[in-house]
Amino acid sequence: MKLLARVLGALLALALAFIGWGYWGATRPPLVVPFSYQLKGLPPGTRLKVLLISDTHRGRPDMSAARLDAIMDQANALKPDLILLAGDYIGGNPLGLGGKPHLKPAVQPLAKLRAPLGVFAVLGNHDNAHWGPIVFAAQPSPRLLVNQSVDVGPLVVAGVNSDAHGANVPAALSAATPGKPLLLLRHEGGALALDPPRRDLSVLALAGHTHGGQILLPLIGAPADRILGGPPLCRRGFCTVNGWPLYVTSGVGTSMVPLRIGVPPEMVLITLTPG
Repeated sequence: MKLLARVLGALLALALAFIGWGYWGATRPPLVVPFSYQLKGLPPGTRLKVLLISDTHRGRPDMSAARLDAIMDQANALKPDLILLAGDYIGGNPLGLGGKPHLKPAVQPLAKLRAPLGVFAVLGNHDNAHWGPIVFAAQPSPRLLVNQSVDVGPLVVAGVNSDAHGANVPAALSAATPGKPLLLLRHEGGALALDPPRRDLSVLALAGHTHGGQILLPLIGAPADRILGGPPLCRRGFCTVNGWPLYVTSGVGTSMVPLRIGVPPEMVLITLTPG
């Protein structure tokens, strides 16, 4: 019995250490990940700093109002030219059923973000498709893009709705200024596998959603893959999906469990230069 008690005690201690380590990993300040990309069509001499932030998931145990506010300060301190938000502002509500009371405290802190070329956002699968546009419209920034595009300095930003709320890439691109390089912002980057590539465009797609797996264990990989039916087409970083050049950030928040192991929270500072 004593041996069993010792074994159980050791297992409990290991479990508590694992949870504590994971919670620390989830609540630490986000890393700033640099990424450089040559985008054809940018004017000679252009050097744009674009900050990509995703999956803030306000209201989760790891994302208090104070932590989200600190992340906003950290983002502003980087002095980016442009800030893009790739969705999932709400904690919980994976089907996007949360209403205005959930969205307001998740969206209002984002108004603190500042960038000379603007701050733009798209909805994620956790964000309510009805209340999302209403809540965003009630404040001057960020500007929510719902399957639409906007000219931003020397390029175009096209924002695509989450797949859960009626993604429409052709609609988002239809009003894009011809000949201008383009940033395609959407929550689920892997969904580009369903969209024919636009080889006539100079484009870089940006997304979140995957959390980078959130927990990556040696020899085991990401437990979330077993829950979700397999690994994503692009878990994290730069890859090509169906001919689309894509960068996926692991984001700053969490889902399912408030733990991060092997995948730290991050924001991505992208430097764009002419191709």
